[in-house]
Amino acid sequence: MSGGTTTTSMRIRAVLRGARFGAARYPVVLVVLLLALLACGFWLHNRLTHVEENDAKTAGEVVTIASRLDGWLVTRPVIEGDHVRKGQVLGELDTRDAKLRLATLENNLAAHDAQIREITIQRDTTEKTTTAGIADARAQVTAAREAVAGIAPQAELARADFARSDALVGQGAVSRENWDHAHSTKLQNEASLRQARSQLTARQATLAQTVAQRGQVAMLGQQIEVLRRERAALASQVEQVRQEIADRTLRAPCDGIVDRTFIHAGDYVQAGQWLMMLHDPNDIWVEANVKETAVGKVRVGQPVNVAVDAYPNLGLHGRVIRVGNAATNQFALLPSPNPSGNFTKITQRVPVRIAIDKPKQPLQPGLMVEVSIDVAH
Repeated sequence: MSGGTTTTSMRIRAVLRGARFGAARYPVVLVVLLLALLACGFWLHNRLTHVEENDAKTAGEVVTIASRLDGWLVTRPVIEGDHVRKGQVLGELDTRDAKLRLATLENNLAAHDAQIREITIQRDTTEKTTTAGIADARAQVTAAREAVAGIAPQAELARADFARSDALVGQGAVSRENWDHAHSTKLQNEASLRQARSQLTARQATLAQTVAQRGQVAMLGQQIEVLRRERAALASQVEQVRQEIADRTLRAPCDGIVDRTFIHAGDYVQAGQWLMMLHDPNDIWVEANVKETAVGKVRVGQPVNVAVDAYPNLGLHGRVIRVGNAATNQFALLPSPNPSGNFTKITQRVPVRIAIDKPKQPLQPGLMVEVSIDVAH
């Protein structure tokens, strides 16, 4: 009897100990369940309010430096990894031949300038000389006309006096001496009239010749115009060669970092050949390809959290600045036709560009990043 009682009491004590142990475990289970519910709630909230992509990449404007002209590369003072400033010399092509052509053109230009100055002086001198000559010739023509006008009445009067004397000399009314005097006066006045008329004709011829000489002014002006046009053509050639010389010095179009170089000093460069590549470290963004099933939630201006694989401790923030207008498969070089008729639906991607807010660490294009776009805003 005593043995049965002992066994029963032991069983009772075991049940009581198990009850106490189970009661002690209940708070722990409740805490674990609560944490699990909170984690599920956070995960669900994050799934509903964020679009995440883990295959995004940093991108930037990579500038390819090429030459517009052929020539030998004389110097290349930069190497890969160098920081360059806008306008800094990246390379120089041989300019000796271009400089010789420039010197020849500049000498021709100077010769045209001297010729233009010489003909301009000749034109101005001719213009002044002919102007004075025309004025003098016109004055002489006027004087000659006045002389003819003054002598003509005297000659006419002398002819009339002689005609009367010649009619009366036969009748004895006029002496032979008076007749001789009238005849001499008539001859003298007629000679003076002829001389005055000859001088008038000569003065008119001189005036016509002087006026004709003034036509040289217009001819010299035409020569100056032709020379000026030739000079303009030479000036254009000079500017072209100067531009060619300037183009043979390759300069950085922006502040940046040299990413790659493809040619060395002493190599021959062809027009359009790539010489080097550089990018602006201050103009880096993130390019994320968002699934088409989630891109409908993405809007320009939404905040984004960015995690860079290369810098795990660097927390970055940004914002959406552009949502693509076409899926990435539309830009594939090789199309994907479906001639067999078998169709497998594949979720397409739409490019989304994200601007980074002042990164503390300089980023390089092509780094893998993870983005979380807050589509609740």
